[in-house]
Amino acid sequence: MTQKPITPDIGYELANPTGVSISPDGNLTVYGVSKPDIKSEKLTNSLWIKDIKDSDSAPRELTSGHTDGNPKFSPDGSSIAFLRDDLKGEKQIWVLPMSGGEASMVTSLPESVRDFSWKPDSTGFAAVADVNPDYDGESDDDEIQVVPVSRIRYRHDELRWRGNSVTQIFDVDISTKGSKQLTSDDGDQGIPSWSPDGSRLAFISDAMPERDFQAGNEVKVLDLSSGKTDCWSKGLADACSVSWLPDGNSLAVIGSEDFRLHSYYQGSVFILSSDSDPVRVTDDNVAPIGGNHPAKIGSPLLIDKNGVILFAGQSGAESHIYEAKIGESGQNKVVDLGGQLTACEFDNSRKRFACIYSTPERPHEVFQGTLSDDSLQMVSDLNSEYFSERMVGKTDRFSLNRSGLDIESVLLYPTGFDPSKKYPLVVNIHGGPHGLFANSFDITRQLLSSNGYLVLAVNPRGTSTYGRDYMLPVLGDWGGEDYNDIMASLDHMCVQDYVDTERLAVTGYSYGGFMSSWAIGHTDRFRCAVIGAPVTNLASFYGTADIGVNFGERQMGGTRTEIKEEYDFRSPLSYAENVSTPALLMHGDSDYRVPISQSEEYFVTLKRLRKVVEFVRFPGQNHGFMRTGNLKMRKEYLTRMLSWINRYTA
Repeated sequence: MTQKPITPDIGYELANPTGVSISPDGNLTVYGVSKPDIKSEKLTNSLWIKDIKDSDSAPRELTSGHTDGNPKFSPDGSSIAFLRDDLKGEKQIWVLPMSGGEASMVTSLPESVRDFSWKPDSTGFAAVADVNPDYDGESDDDEIQVVPVSRIRYRHDELRWRGNSVTQIFDVDISTKGSKQLTSDDGDQGIPSWSPDGSRLAFISDAMPERDFQAGNEVKVLDLSSGKTDCWSKGLADACSVSWLPDGNSLAVIGSEDFRLHSYYQGSVFILSSDSDPVRVTDDNVAPIGGNHPAKIGSPLLIDKNGVILFAGQSGAESHIYEAKIGESGQNKVVDLGGQLTACEFDNSRKRFACIYSTPERPHEVFQGTLSDDSLQMVSDLNSEYFSERMVGKTDRFSLNRSGLDIESVLLYPTGFDPSKKYPLVVNIHGGPHGLFANSFDITRQLLSSNGYLVLAVNPRGTSTYGRDYMLPVLGDWGGEDYNDIMASLDHMCVQDYVDTERLAVTGYSYGGFMSSWAIGHTDRFRCAVIGAPVTNLASFYGTADIGVNFGERQMGGTRTEIKEEYDFRSPLSYAENVSTPALLMHGDSDYRVPISQSEEYFVTLKRLRKVVEFVRFPGQNHGFMRTGNLKMRKEYLTRMLSWINRYTA
């Protein structure tokens, strides 16, 4: 069969898993599937189920909704709960009995349920949803209203406009379909976890005095009978996952002691109790995979009565499954995977697990495996037909030592690579700066590979999952040694006979957009640049982005007024006069994380300097639209990226 190249319309072709849960007995796996809908240009979501015991059986569609996701088996295995839109478009909890019958809606909260946790006795949930203290139950859509703003954190790129809204936790009863608000502090409460006897609820809260300026949070425990709430995480800067120990007296959390290192990026497992300091269990060689309060839900930890903790973790570019023992230090790898895990759940017997997993050659699929060996069987098989006809590039990894750090890079070869020929090369730069090029499938890189390009993806210092000493040096040094890491890796590639050094390009998104615009202000080696949603002016980013203050101060080392010169020095806009590289800027015009004004400023400045620059706006798209946005917009981005690089590297 003739192999076809991957094309920019790949978003119309691929389905993706959106959540996974394994039954308590380990016999069933339920998962969400997101499929493209050509008519609406959006994604539709449904639930599927697979009988793990019967290896020959095919998965079957479990629900017929179009917005179904976040499935979770009940502790007794009798039901599956999930999120589905109600008639108003708000996500509510629905419950589907495994014995048969239709799903029924359990909650009717005014705002969408974002997350939920089953009660231990399977009679209800702790549900997480926004509460707007300014909402009086009435609205007049025809009347224009002013919008007062009284706090810095009034918007969130993923959660959208928030005003004074915060997430609170509700006690939900399935039989009565009633709900009672359990928390009320002025902050986001989430990632709830019930104690084994159901008498207490642990959760993460950022209801702290400095929440408008800093990104920390606390682990709190609510006693339901007394209504008293205590903080158990004194000594930690933040946490992103909470699980109870079987005795109900302690918690295992993924957290960080350093306010500069979010636990979402580079955390450790800690044990918390009401009357002692946090005790660290895992070391810095592995970053446990957690959530990102309040926007993302993490995979749970599983702790047995002997104090052995099972968890999914990331070490450098690779994901594996690990175990750690309370009272000891460090962790052991129990399942060697090597690709990238984005979700993982274990059965009660600790024998089986279900996960969402990707390799460089294939996008994420649902897999199930056993802990006794490294076997892994694909459950979902969503995209085999597409990839049976497509050219997929192969990858190599290499490391260079710079100033005591081993800088790891990934090289993706063009399909049909012939080392006797010369190829153009594109440097791809990740976001963050604490993002990661994991050992997984990447649409941008595979599109370029399939169309004849070498693609160099560097994990420079600042990248997470390589340890704190690897991650911290980027703070206060944007465009410094991280830029030199990237250029050193490029130098290494340019001495290879198969690299055409006269046909180099650079591209990146978010922080990768920052670094791409920084690069063309400091070198003329690239024939062109494709710059997605970049930070170009750190001073204006500080005042306009949803994370401008808490993120900007941590990254730069102070407030804008304290170190204005540093903000200017680290801004690509300051080096616009040096640019000689044709630049294509692309940006969603509903981006709160990196507002489109960042591209507007850079475009106008370059244009006024008579540089070669084009600017493309993507209507209604936020910062993450290349993952979850309108399908037409995603195709346009990839089409224009490829066309621009083709034009200048031909």
